[in-house]
Amino acid sequence: MLSRKRLRPRPVGTPVAPAGETERPATVEPAKIHIPLRESSPDASDCKSLRLAGRYLARQEDWETLAEQLREADTGRAATCGGMPIARLLAEGACSDVVETALAAISANDATTARQTLYCLHDAVDGLAESAWLSYAVARAHLTVAEAWEAVPASGDALTLRRDARSQQLETAARLIAPFHPLEFDSPAIAALRCALLELDPRPSRRVIDEYEDLIDLDPACPAHMRALGRDLMPTRFGNWDRLELEARRTAGRTADIWGAGGYVWVWFDALASGQLRGFAHVDAELFTEGLHDILTRRPDQHTANLLAAFCGMSLSGASEPSSARARISGCFGWIVEDHLREIHPALWASARPFAGTTDASDRLRLGESRARSALAEHFAHQLRLGREVRFTEAGVTLSPAPCAASALAPSAALAYPRRELRDEDTPCLT
Repeated sequence: MLSRKRLRPRPVGTPVAPAGETERPATVEPAKIHIPLRESSPDASDCKSLRLAGRYLARQEDWETLAEQLREADTGRAATCGGMPIARLLAEGACSDVVETALAAISANDATTARQTLYCLHDAVDGLAESAWLSYAVARAHLTVAEAWEAVPASGDALTLRRDARSQQLETAARLIAPFHPLEFDSPAIAALRCALLELDPRPSRRVIDEYEDLIDLDPACPAHMRALGRDLMPTRFGNWDRLELEARRTAGRTADIWGAGGYVWVWFDALASGQLRGFAHVDAELFTEGLHDILTRRPDQHTANLLAAFCGMSLSGASEPSSARARISGCFGWIVEDHLREIHPALWASARPFAGTTDASDRLRLGESRARSALAEHFAHQLRLGREVRFTEAGVTLSPAPCAASALAPSAALAYPRRELRDEDTPCLT
């Protein structure tokens, strides 16, 4: 294990080519890195089974049971091991059949069919107007369809059609949840949906902080809410970099009992991963690094380790100034890998940075595995060039043949090599 002193401000991982180009292979052989691959992580399996459960209840038209399960999951703050709210997964599954039909209509620019399909769902759901959670589920379906209208670029008449159809879906979602205040119903799910519909407000920049404060105070253990706050405070949405930095600090203070400084990381997370480099001029790299340590101390699971490793080693990879905030944060890849990473979850690596074209699920998994192994090969390049193999085990990272009597990179503050060329050399032996 490497202490924080070991971190060096240098780019980590293999740079990813811009859209339209192929990604370059690692400069060293990743086959000598032995690390377990988990194609379906526990979090992904939980998400799939919960969506299927929601879809089953909808197909049985058992709306009463669905509403009760949504209420229990929402008020109980139930989440998967990766932090995804279970109420959202059940709602997505319950409306998945209708949403899939609507998405097919969207691909054909058929706004009428997409709208009628969703209104058929309104007619099918018993007690929709009286149930906060059934209204939430149907409103989320409208939001998903609205996002689909926005996702495909268009121009001319097609662009106008898509904008109008998207606005109609957002307004319908807002009407469905308008009677139900999240604080009155103790509902983070409804609060999150209100935040997602902020753009309908004439002055969203004035409401964004209050709405997200309510949401995060209702469910401070959910990283997704803090990440959404950071995205909505970017200059391209309802804020600016200074406001984002201020709210990241305020959120870290309000959630310190759960995350330590981790709240600061979650608010900045997607903003830094977006590729807008100006954010690095405003982020506090040292506080961000402290937050990474606090998150992994409190959530030492492999989902979190892969998420943060992919963020530092893939989302932030590439050339950067040695003393920059970007280099400091991306340099955390080393200790995250050696202290915490024990297996690869390729889906998280595939999502860590945009890629050209569309791929099916199997292609995405292969891309994610390739990205992870390339980043690890770059990090361990010095050891691999010495002819050693790197093995990830539950006990830590080991090198073979051993550089000296003890070759495991075990948790130890003494493993703080001042210069890269002295790490794990046969002489002197610092392990």
